[in-house]
Amino acid sequence: MHAAGLAASLHAGGTASVPVDGDPVSLSPDEVIVTQTPRSGWAVASDGGETIALDVTISPKLRMEGMAREVVRLVQDARKSDGLNISDRIRLRWNTDDQELAAALTEHGAMISAEVLAVDYAALPTPADQLPEGQAGPADAYEHFDEGLGLTFWIRRADAAS
Repeated sequence: MHAAGLAASLHAGGTASVPVDGDPVSLSPDEVIVTQTPRSGWAVASDGGETIALDVTISPKLRMEGMAREVVRLVQDARKSDGLNISDRIRLRWNTDDQELAAALTEHGAMISAEVLAVDYAALPTPADQLPEGQAGPADAYEHFDEGLGLTFWIRRADAAS
């Protein structure tokens, strides 16, 4: 009897029989330890005789959406720390050297803007470290940097001077 058949017999009837030296030996569930090892990229959970397997592989599309959602979280935290009201409309500029992050911020720009109430959302056309001296980002804006993502962004209230 193979492992899956043994586990099914124990679950269905409470006992299973396996041949040992040609003679059948009856086993009960407390005499057998059944473990499940998922395939690579899968997660498995069992409870009450039910087993669920999930494909936990992160596709490039899902990864980009996750990065965009992380940026939303960062901007919302920054709004709060900058003393902006939850209802304040903002202008948001961002810069990154990470091409995958830049693609995520571009592709999901509408979602990010809607979530953070940005009426103006754009990438800085020049990398921040190449801006003229004394110009770190948009005037009158709060600058924020997230080392984990490699993202610098600036926010300001939308009614602030452009």
